[in-house]
Amino acid sequence: MDLSTVLLQVEEACADLQVPSTRHAGEQVIMSFKQMSGNLDACQYILGIRDSRLYFVFEGISIEFKELDVELLFTASKILHTISVMIKRSLDDCHEIEKQSMLIQIQELVAMDGYNRQVGVALANELVDEFSTTKASNVGLPWDFHKKTKEFFEATFLLPLFEMVLRILHQRSQFYIEKQLSQNFTNGHGHTTNNLQNDLRHDTLLTISLNLVEKILYWDFVSKNDSLLAGTFAKEGNDIIEDTLFITAKTREFPANWRSHIIHNEVLRMFFTLYKIVQQNEALAHHCRQCLIQISGLHGEIFETEQQITEYVTLMVHEISELMNNLSSSMHERAASYEYGQSLLGISQMIRRLLCTFPLPTLCNVPDISTFLHEVAQLSATCLRESVMKDGYGYLIDDSSWSLEAFDELLAIWVKLVQDVQSYRNGQNENRAIPFHNLTAIMTFLAEASYHIVATYIDTRLEVAKFTVNDDEEEEANGFKDWDTYGDQLLSISILARIVSQQTLEKLQALLHERLMQLKLFFEAIADNNNSTISGIYHSLLYIYESLHWLILISACVLADPGEGEQPLIPDSLMQLSISQDNLGKNHDQTVMLLNTVLGILDLVSLDTSVIEISHCSPRVAESLFWFFERWGKTYLLLDESDYQSISIILSYYNNSNNIVCAFGKPERHGEGMRILHFLVDKIKTNFILWNGDPDPLLQIVRLLNSYGKKSALRNGLLKSDNFSELLTFFTENLDHFPQMIHNSLIQTIAIITSGAADDEIKQSYFQMITRAIEKRFLAVLQKPDFSQVYQQADIISEVQNALEMFDGLALASDFSNTTLIYNFCSKYFEFFVRLLQYYKNCPEVGILVLQFFNSFVTYQDFSELSSEQTKTVYQTIVEMLKAYSEANIGKKQLLASEEEADEPYADISILLDMLSEIMASEFQGFDDLKQETKTTDCDVSSVVFYGVNLLIPLISLQIPKICKEYMRLIAHIVEFYPDKLGVLPVELLNNLFASLEYGIEKYPLFAITPLALYYHNEERKKGNAIQHLGSPLDKFLQIVLECFLFKDFESDLLEPASETLVALICSRR
Repeated sequence: MDLSTVLLQVEEACADLQVPSTRHAGEQVIMSFKQMSGNLDACQYILGIRDSRLYFVFEGISIEFKELDVELLFTASKILHTISVMIKRSLDDCHEIEKQSMLIQIQELVAMDGYNRQVGVALANELVDEFSTTKASNVGLPWDFHKKTKEFFEATFLLPLFEMVLRILHQRSQFYIEKQLSQNFTNGHGHTTNNLQNDLRHDTLLTISLNLVEKILYWDFVSKNDSLLAGTFAKEGNDIIEDTLFITAKTREFPANWRSHIIHNEVLRMFFTLYKIVQQNEALAHHCRQCLIQISGLHGEIFETEQQITEYVTLMVHEISELMNNLSSSMHERAASYEYGQSLLGISQMIRRLLCTFPLPTLCNVPDISTFLHEVAQLSATCLRESVMKDGYGYLIDDSSWSLEAFDELLAIWVKLVQDVQSYRNGQNENRAIPFHNLTAIMTFLAEASYHIVATYIDTRLEVAKFTVNDDEEEEANGFKDWDTYGDQLLSISILARIVSQQTLEKLQALLHERLMQLKLFFEAIADNNNSTISGIYHSLLYIYESLHWLILISACVLADPGEGEQPLIPDSLMQLSISQDNLGKNHDQTVMLLNTVLGILDLVSLDTSVIEISHCSPRVAESLFWFFERWGKTYLLLDESDYQSISIILSYYNNSNNIVCAFGKPERHGEGMRILHFLVDKIKTNFILWNGDPDPLLQIVRLLNSYGKKSALRNGLLKSDNFSELLTFFTENLDHFPQMIHNSLIQTIAIITSGAADDEIKQSYFQMITRAIEKRFLAVLQKPDFSQVYQQADIISEVQNALEMFDGLALASDFSNTTLIYNFCSKYFEFFVRLLQYYKNCPEVGILVLQFFNSFVTYQDFSELSSEQTKTVYQTIVEMLKAYSEANIGKKQLLASEEEADEPYADISILLDMLSEIMASEFQGFDDLKQETKTTDCDVSSVVFYGVNLLIPLISLQIPKICKEYMRLIAHIVEFYPDKLGVLPVELLNNLFASLEYGIEKYPLFAITPLALYYHNEERKKGNAIQHLGSPLDKFLQIVLECFLFKDFESDLLEPASETLVALICSRR
């Protein structure tokens, strides 16, 4: 081989690569050079004679690479991982002596010096990962093998490895302590710190040792958490006690034989000492913090006596208190917010683990617990103040998330302590008693701490409001309201506030009244055209509104609970406060005074559109006010005094009045609840006019009405109110002036309320008002003479959509009391709806609304209230609608990429699948009703469902998980309820059904195959011949299920349904 010729060819090829026209030829030369024999010699020759700078760069990299410690590269980690897998895999083939020798060899490696020690610790790291539940390698072995090997490793290896790594950490901590002392004696402190940080950065042994001890402390012990092992029949989520969920990431419970190793005072102190050494190194400090968080919540049989627990808590209190003091001293000198924030959050999590793990009597026995709790209270307030710290220019520091997260951790502690004290005080906890004087002292302290935290929280929110008046982008961007975003935080604050209800309500009352007066002053200045006053306070108007928003939110949470799914009661502490102030009269009752202030604010900001002040009103405050009355009204307005024993006694035996009953109760108890309800109805109308272009406050008003309509006392109160019929007339006559997005929910809400009218004549009158408004808008579009020419115009499409949304809202309001009324009205337009599908076959937005109406109609109509003829009409219309939809969509291709990016891919298919499921359910409505037995229809429900499935199969994409799941659920219900129909189905439809089940059998259709197999089994026992065609598909399903069990990756959640399916298939095909 002539090497100079090869060099010339390579150079020419490289030159050709630079020219587009010859690039392909150059690539072919280079590729042929790659395949040429002896190319290594040619490469050495080319590199050896080159004087290019690129060659020297290559040579430099090669030299540097040779200097690297290859054993510490990625390869070493993979080798150790492979060794750990081999050790685990070979355990079944090893004798006990060989198994023990593995541990001995690791210990011998660690006993050596230098690199061998690092290899030993790194191997221990890999072994802990490999034998754990979550990080074990997928090597195709069954669960029982992983469980058995984990049990062996846990019983044999884990504790010795823990002892080993503790000795290493102790040695490293002593080394750094001695080094610091000697350097401090020789050099200055700054020089010592730099040397220490440099040493820590290069201390690989310390890094991997901390990583190992962290993994061991987080080990999920089989002996303590056996039911939680993947693949076993573990407890369902609903079986877990809620109290354990409240304490997030609770420390694992260690076995008793770990007692002398983990709760030893020297071991515990060693972790804190090590943290103080490495806290300036963020990587090491993070691992060390996680270890401290774990050891802060030790519990269970690892403690033998109560005295051991007390000693442990005492030591932890002392050490954590020292960390808090060190953190406080560096608060104003912190070098980096990230490091400080991590430390703050870590210490808060340690405190939460410690105080939330042990019961109140145990904490009371700790000598310095009161001092410690005072420090925790100060830290809680500090976290809040830190969240509103300003920079040198007077702006809020953006990165306050660490402080807020830490505050949430500490807030959970105070809530837990308050709830524990209340349970002991009320005698609900009989396991261990607390002396009365101790309980009183704790309650006094918690009251002081709670008010300090609540007051600081309110002040902090008001301080933040000053800096966010011009920045409302966050709430608009994420679509969540503040009461949703900060719901958990506000709930916790309200629990603390109710401990000191009088002081909290007084503070909120004073702050709200102050802003009410400021707002009045501003509006009066505008009315008087006082420019000097306006200019003097205009700059603070936005702050007034923002602070009002937060004060209203906090007040609502303190006064009432959300009451999701149940009737919320007045909090006991607020009821007791009101009873204690009965002698003062309702106008001096703190709860009533606060409500009257909020009513005054609503009255002030609900302005007539003719006044000039409306340009300075806030839709955000209006929305917050109606959210307040939605939450507050469900609890207080027209309350039932029989729900409260304390009030009932006062009213029945002492014949005294109660402030809350007088202010918010029913008229028969001389309550003024109807007056407030009348006031709210009036303000609802005013605000609908004021904010007719802003959907947010209007939607909140609709939610308030919907909430009131679901409570019988409030619904009846609305219907009895003199101005409700006027409000209803206003709604129906002015629908055109409201945003379209509220039409659906508004129609639904007022239909629900009016359906509750006791008088049929009044109900009919209200219902006709609603239907006339809907009919007017719908017919105004359809009866246009040129509709067939203009139906594709944007404004016409918008009007059609609006009318369909109102029909859907009416369908959503269906129940047993109004089913006939709604059917009689909607059925007149069934034919028009089907025609709209044909008209707008190229406008999916309209088509989806038509489908949504039919889905809502089928879902919420009570079919037991309809006659046979009416039911037949519904089913026949569904068939016609399905036919029109299929004709409009068959053959169309949906772009999968764009659909996957949509919020609801294949929304039309999803609606139809849901509708078919609801049609099946409608057949069984009123099954125990006598008149249901006599009802017969010419239209079979199963034929409607099978017809719909047959039309949808070509349109369905099972690649979309939601669609696949809904489709499989529908098929499962078909097989379960109509197995006898399978024998008469067309062969093509039956094959499609079975192909669908086979497609997704590893996930969704398991519960569909089970009833099919059981049906086959039962029919076979009856010697039926109509089922023989099911045998072949069932054999295929049996094969697939067995393959899933034996050879494929399998989700543990599917173990139980898959087992049931396997048993059913075996029974049917044995």
